[in-house]
Amino acid sequence: MPTDLRARTTAAMPSNRRLKATGLIALLTLLVIVYVTTGAKNTQNSAFYTRTVEAMHNRQSAASHDAVLADEKARADRVARVQKEHEGAMESKAPSVEEKEGQKPIGVQEAEQSAQGGKKVAEGSGGKGVAGRKMVPTDGRVVINEKGDEGLDGVAKVGNTGPRESEVAKGADDEAAEEAAKVEEEMNAILKKGPVIVFSKSYCPFSMKAKHILLDLYTITPPPYVVELDQHELGPGLQAALLKSTGRRTVPNVLINGKSIGGGDDIQELHETGKLAETVQAMGGKRVMSVKPNPKPAAEKRGANFRS
Repeated sequence: MPTDLRARTTAAMPSNRRLKATGLIALLTLLVIVYVTTGAKNTQNSAFYTRTVEAMHNRQSAASHDAVLADEKARADRVARVQKEHEGAMESKAPSVEEKEGQKPIGVQEAEQSAQGGKKVAEGSGGKGVAGRKMVPTDGRVVINEKGDEGLDGVAKVGNTGPRESEVAKGADDEAAEEAAKVEEEMNAILKKGPVIVFSKSYCPFSMKAKHILLDLYTITPPPYVVELDQHELGPGLQAALLKSTGRRTVPNVLINGKSIGGGDDIQELHETGKLAETVQAMGGKRVMSVKPNPKPAAEKRGANFRS
């Protein structure tokens, strides 16, 4: 190859150092671009970035919501105020029916008519009211009857002829006291009938059980005295008195010398445990002469006295 051609070719080709520098710069530029892109993505996906963006969004949403609520409340207040003012203005301007027709209100008319009617009645009767009672003055407040007695309740007193509440209450109290006295007298009379008293009701199965044990399975002297409360005229009062004195309202209620030993189940338990005769004898004292168990039930030995 000629010398001059080789020289021109060498001069036209870039040197190796320049190519290396250019390639290094391009590589660094590419690395920087990749780093920046990757870092931005990582930052957007990080928890801190996500929480920060979410908090800012929530704050903006809350602020906008509060603003909407405040606006709605202000609008509602304005509407209520305007409506109230409108109603007040309409009420103050609206005339009544009587004012439109040039008449007085109905209440005033009725009062005047009543006053005029009362005056006419007083004048027409010569100053005397109902049932010969004289009214002074004519407003009906002071009434003078034919005997000269005065009252403050006017003509309305004519119809007030029934007993007062106090009198009714007093009558009820008197009846209750009389009933209580009868019950107490009857209770004392029953307790004197014998040491063993059985307060019963004829339809009660527990009463039947107690009477069967005391009257059929035992011979008690004197025999138990039975009072059927459902057949006694003072039965409810006697039952209430038993509740007060013995603490038992249910039947049967078996009393020995005025003290209750229980009902049907209690009598059955004393009988089954063999303590009934001993209990009756101990509580009856000298008033109970004897208590003997019968060898077998004997209906013919029932010597009880029944009171209905």
